[in-house]
Amino acid sequence: MQQLRKKNTILALALAGSLALPASGRAVTQGDEDFHYRWSLRNLVGVIAGLFLPRQGDGQLTSKMQPNGHLTSELVITSSGHEGEYWRYGAEIDPEHLQPIRAWSSYVWRGKSKSKNSDIDQRGVLDIVSGIYAIRKDPPAKSRRMSIWSDGDLYDVVVIPRGLERRSLVDGSSVETRHYAIRGVDLPGKDEWKGKIDLWLALDDAATPVVIQISRNLADVRLELKSLPKAAQQASH
Repeated sequence: MQQLRKKNTILALALAGSLALPASGRAVTQGDEDFHYRWSLRNLVGVIAGLFLPRQGDGQLTSKMQPNGHLTSELVITSSGHEGEYWRYGAEIDPEHLQPIRAWSSYVWRGKSKSKNSDIDQRGVLDIVSGIYAIRKDPPAKSRRMSIWSDGDLYDVVVIPRGLERRSLVDGSSVETRHYAIRGVDLPGKDEWKGKIDLWLALDDAATPVVIQISRNLADVRLELKSLPKAAQQASH
């Protein structure tokens, strides 16, 4: 049972990265972003697993424009009290066409390590990091179908707008957000994606990711922004 709980938690954290961090989120230069989060395990299985594994830590979501005009975006998750352990997932993105060119992942966790780097040459396919970026830059007004690449497999998913919600941040402030849910689609002859992703994006021009929640195998990982960039603070009033 302990091994199963450990596996469920690691799968949830892996999904958080395959999605792909100073003490507040803020835009640095045009195209560059640096958001800092606190992550925690949620729901019953996640809480129980926390008895054996870290239940919280820090997260960092960065985007940086490269000289060739491409954008690199990474999500890094680290655990409290376990120095040297991390999950890092990212993508190189063509920002004009909202298309990933390359995706990578690596982790060091509980004495195990792994790294992966793959080109994505299929048009219209997004990895989870570039999927979040695409939703921020072109938010859907109604349900939108997408194809997501995850660890070498393709899945059909739907992005569902869930309306406006006010969300709290780690620093105690709150902000109005738009909630988007990403869910797998059950199609004949295709594997259904079993994960779930929920995004709460601020109403500022950057659609700042205020909360990111990833669910997999009854374990949830929720990343909550520590504090808002100035643009999002102004939009929240």
